Amino acid sequence: MGKIAFLDLEASGLGSASWPIEVGWCFDDGAPETMLIRPAQEWPHEAWDDHAASLHGLAYDVLEASGLVVGEVCARLNQALEGAAVYSDAPDWDGFWLYRLFAAARARQRFSLCDFGDLLCELPPQTVAAAVAEAKISSPHRHRAREDVLHMKKIFDLATASC
Repeated sequence: MGKIAFLDLEASGLGSASWPIEVGWCFDDGAPETMLIRPAQEWPHEAWDDHAASLHGLAYDVLEASGLVVGEVCARLNQALEGAAVYSDAPDWDGFWLYRLFAAARARQRFSLCDFGDLLCELPPQTVAAAVAEAKISSPHRHRAREDVLHMKKIFDLATASC
């Protein structure tokens, strides 16, 4: 198996006009990387959801001040992830937000997104269940990209430790 990466995006909300605000990834043998994303001009401010903001804890003003422009984010993602098997625990949503990101940058995405569940499907179900239970305690989801990719990595590491 080639390089494995885990990817997560946080977004302005869950609506059809929502857009990405943070992206993170982590290789199975490395440390996580994250980037805040400056809202693109064409992304509607009305898609900013206060409930989503209460979950991820990021303010719109912080994204405008500290986020990277979409072209920089896309270039870095392509540089880091091209050629890797990239897994998401929410590939439909993350794929949608990647589409929005790359469309805003007028760039081509050079990696594909796979379902994290497919990575674990060959393992015994009890092994996966135990890994998920342990990861919930030691590396919980936080609705932030860094923590969420580390959560997937922890599940993968625990589930494959005996392989």
